[in-house]
Amino acid sequence: MLKYINYQLQDDSELQEQLERNAASQIKKTLSANMAAFRHYIPSVIDIVEQNQVQQYSLFCNKHEALNIVDFATGRVLYGEHPVEEVRQEVASFLQCAPYFEIEGSSTIDGCWQTEPVPASIETLIMFGMGFGYQLTELLQQVRIKYLVVYEPSVDMLFCSLQAHDWLELFELAAALNTQIFLQLGNDGSSLPADLAELSAVTTQSKCYLYRHYFHPVMDKVINFAQQNSGNAAVLTSPQQHFMPYDHLYDFISERNPNVLGNSLPDAATLDNALYQRNMAALAQYYPKVHQAIEQHQAKQWQLVKVDQQVNLYHSERRALFYQDTEAESTALIDYFVHHPFKDDIILGQKVSGKLKHYIHFTHVTQVEPLINRQLSQQTVLPDEVGSLIVFGVGLGRHIEQLVKQRHIKNLYICEPNLDFFAASLWVTDWAGILSEADEAESRIYLNLGGDGSSYFYDLMAQFYQVGAYSIADTYMLSSYFNPSMQQAILDLRAELKVVLALGEYFDHARYGVAHTYNSLKQSHKWLKYDNQSYKKLRATQLPVFVVGNGPSLDDSIETIKQYLGKAIIISCGTALRSLHANGIQPDFHAEVEQNRATYFWINQVKDPSYLKGINLLSVNGIHPDTAALFKDVFLCFKDGESSTFWFQKALEKRGVKIASLSYAYPTVANLVMNYILRLGSEIIYLFGVDLGFIDVRYHHSKSSAYYRKDGSEIYDYQKAHGGGIPAKGNFIPLVFTKREFDVSRKLMEQAIRKAGRKVEIYNCSNGVAIEGAIPLRQENILLDNSLGEKTTLLDELHKDAFCTIDPAWADQIYSQIDRDAFKQTISDWLALFEHDVSDQASALNFVEKQWQLLRESTRNSKDPTFTLFYGSTNYFGGVLTKLVSSISDEHTDVLDTFNKVRQIWCSYIKQASQEFITAPLKFDDVNVQKMFKPKEEKK
Repeated sequence: MLKYINYQLQDDSELQEQLERNAASQIKKTLSANMAAFRHYIPSVIDIVEQNQVQQYSLFCNKHEALNIVDFATGRVLYGEHPVEEVRQEVASFLQCAPYFEIEGSSTIDGCWQTEPVPASIETLIMFGMGFGYQLTELLQQVRIKYLVVYEPSVDMLFCSLQAHDWLELFELAAALNTQIFLQLGNDGSSLPADLAELSAVTTQSKCYLYRHYFHPVMDKVINFAQQNSGNAAVLTSPQQHFMPYDHLYDFISERNPNVLGNSLPDAATLDNALYQRNMAALAQYYPKVHQAIEQHQAKQWQLVKVDQQVNLYHSERRALFYQDTEAESTALIDYFVHHPFKDDIILGQKVSGKLKHYIHFTHVTQVEPLINRQLSQQTVLPDEVGSLIVFGVGLGRHIEQLVKQRHIKNLYICEPNLDFFAASLWVTDWAGILSEADEAESRIYLNLGGDGSSYFYDLMAQFYQVGAYSIADTYMLSSYFNPSMQQAILDLRAELKVVLALGEYFDHARYGVAHTYNSLKQSHKWLKYDNQSYKKLRATQLPVFVVGNGPSLDDSIETIKQYLGKAIIISCGTALRSLHANGIQPDFHAEVEQNRATYFWINQVKDPSYLKGINLLSVNGIHPDTAALFKDVFLCFKDGESSTFWFQKALEKRGVKIASLSYAYPTVANLVMNYILRLGSEIIYLFGVDLGFIDVRYHHSKSSAYYRKDGSEIYDYQKAHGGGIPAKGNFIPLVFTKREFDVSRKLMEQAIRKAGRKVEIYNCSNGVAIEGAIPLRQENILLDNSLGEKTTLLDELHKDAFCTIDPAWADQIYSQIDRDAFKQTISDWLALFEHDVSDQASALNFVEKQWQLLRESTRNSKDPTFTLFYGSTNYFGGVLTKLVSSISDEHTDVLDTFNKVRQIWCSYIKQASQEFITAPLKFDDVNVQKMFKPKEEKK
């Protein structure tokens, strides 16, 4: 379980660096001596080593000054904290009970592995995996071996060994014993049949001993093949054998899980039926669907066993145990997490958009970032009260039971892809107690079981959406064990939550949302009705809808869009508008989702006001007034989760008007449009230029768009700003590249399609990322008819029946309900909290609690806008302060200093924000990106 490099390093980075420096000189000497030894004994290896480019494994020095091997892609280490002693014990175990097979002779019984003590002299030993190679010398010091065959799939492992092990001693010992060593480098054991054919021609004994030094998905298949076919020379030496790896999620085993030799067969566990029945009853009460799934579940690979008086998990086919010591490892895991909870924290490294950097929120976040990046990366402690915790991996669940006893966790999300594990945990862990205590404390436990981890984002976002995106700032993550598919899901989730956190609402967004929504009411913009009975059967919903994004493949779609202008509703998304204008296409609707004024400048790259006035705008509440004024008419709906939605939607409902609200209208305009037209009830949708990625990073949007100047050059360095892209499945080709924001967009679009709850045909005609639920369709295969009637007439019906106009007088009536005096009083009370000194952990915790108490109490007055305006910002700063509080102590006075610095920045934020709202509550956003579009020479 605990095979991550961070468990083996000094907490003090300076001490760790000193250990590395001390080890460096000896590593250099060892490498030089070993290269000389190989030149003398096996010179053919020299070229292999010198040509090898390290790809996966490298050397490091742990806190005990012992060398170890780390997989730098995952942070997993090969050995425990004392590799030499670990290998010595492993060899001793092998000598007492060694697996073997015979090329000719006796066969295995019922597929069981054959084992026996190793005699003083043997002919053949086949080793699978070399690692450091310490075991080679240890074996030759105790057993005379004639042929020693070593399969090592990774040359990186040999290079690590050359820096740590004494190969000269090994070669001299082998020469004295007349042992022939065959290093099969870059070989996963697949050549065993051919190698056995050669060995059988020169050996006098057919018995071959098997030494597995580490688990490997192919080598383990080869070992099982040898054991199961023991005595059958025809099969063992057949050149027709092919070995497919263990690649199912349930079959993953870390390299050196317990019982690596495979020479131990554990006993079946004595099961606690009373505990199991209590747990199943609790599942039936709280999670009936999980209860049903467990009742129907049959263990696929992992069984409960008993080892050294403790329960454990055992993979019978690969003969691997999950735990070395179940209780000790579970305790150590929680102890480490409690004292190191901020590794790769979601709130660290938040990026600030250049156009928004002058916002009050981001000017203050920019001040906080360097403080928390330094502090939270150092030694800190998990707070007693945890807002949200995501646990990846249950195993037997003992660590979860320990953790919930130590900390109060308000929202606990538990993800376990392996149902074998969770089902087994019901016999071992008191889930009934965990669930009932959470229920009594009014906490929430969310179980995400089965699958491969790919749905974590969808499922967890549905939970976070209920409490606001900035609650993510107070979320912790605990990875219980390593599994490649789960680990990739965790990495993706962490990156995606950072994207969502960056999109979360904060003061500036909230105050401009209120002002812009007020303007929309004053300007008599049209609003989509909540009740779709009046429009869901309109003929317009049967018209095909062309959703036009600004991806690079739009350039190849222009003629197709032109061809069907009269037969389909054309909706341009964001920056696609200029591309359409450049090609003589006027869409029926243009859509925008951002509320800041940047959209005004992008749209005005179309130097044709009359063209714009012939187009309707599709958006959500909060659209910038200057942007809205550019178009013929404006059609809006509310966006879930916005403060302005909360304020105005409730007020309108009190007046008998219910307006539709969208759940997945972010992060791209295409998400807004897809949600909008699905809500309208459109039945046939075609996607053009909705690439959500690119094939060539230099060709990331339509060449006709404002992302490129007339000479074809980019208006800014896209690759420098966004990176070269993340590989993703393509719609028409196997592989394209995307970025995190686009990947979040794709996932939320797929979620919206699944949630549509009705039959809808969606065709993806874009040469970009594949979108689940959208059928890939080449443009030449599009077939539309014109039997529905005149498009203009149908759209007029849609505008009339699906949308309503709100009395503009209501804008002032609703706005006048804001109680400025109540707001001023709440702010005054809030700022008074900052006047009290924070000198220790107790006073720091008291400040954080009183702040939240004050904000919650402000909601008692429905006319006080404090909560609406500051909720998102308080989630962020409250999350930061809470994480710092937990680590304040007499030993860590620097944490208290950081807490007070962040507190003062937060105080400045509240003062500036409240004053600006009091002074200009209806001020519009003033973002200006005009300089982006200036010619190169003017920029200079």
